[in-house]
Amino acid sequence: MKKLLLMAAVLMTTLTASAQHATGSLALKPTIGLNLSNFTGCDWSTKMRPGLAVGVEGEYQATPFLGISAGFLYSMQGAKLSMEIAGFDLSKFASITAKVDYLNVPILANVYVAQGLALKAGLQLGVNMSSDIDANVKVIDSNYNLADVTDYTESIDFAIPVGISYEYENFVIDARYNIGLTDVYKKDNIITNLALKGIKNSTIMITLGYKFDL
Repeated sequence: MKKLLLMAAVLMTTLTASAQHATGSLALKPTIGLNLSNFTGCDWSTKMRPGLAVGVEGEYQATPFLGISAGFLYSMQGAKLSMEIAGFDLSKFASITAKVDYLNVPILANVYVAQGLALKAGLQLGVNMSSDIDANVKVIDSNYNLADVTDYTESIDFAIPVGISYEYENFVIDARYNIGLTDVYKKDNIITNLALKGIKNSTIMITLGYKFDL
């Protein structure tokens, strides 16, 4: 019985000390980092497109081990596409990149499992800011904008973000995987029916932020 009480006391102490900010406090975190984004459900072969993720998030410390956060993040997403026509691989001569940039609004529950260490999950709303398909012609090393496909891109994107973060002396490193729930492009149009119909976003995001109480 004494051992059980001792274990319970240790557990409660760990949970109480998990978050580095006081219960009831509100903190702000400017953040910047790297996206490694891709598409799922694409007919063509794809590779990750690296891009910028930058913005700010706020967190309310509801309990010693639970925080609720929300923010605004400009997120460069999309994918690199490998094109084939009649079995001929065009990627040897030109690379095609679908660029889809969003203003994302993630709302997350942050569960602190150790001092400064949080597991997180939630829901993210993305508002499409721009959408282009670019080509790099390798033989002459030139870039071209093939099409502005903003009108063919869904204006809203929903995703489930899951991840982990660690805070040390107010610096926070955060790694997330954003699982796309909705189609990136609109259906039944000439541009995207070629290969981009029914695809969804898939994004790994790694950021570094600085967290301070308001």
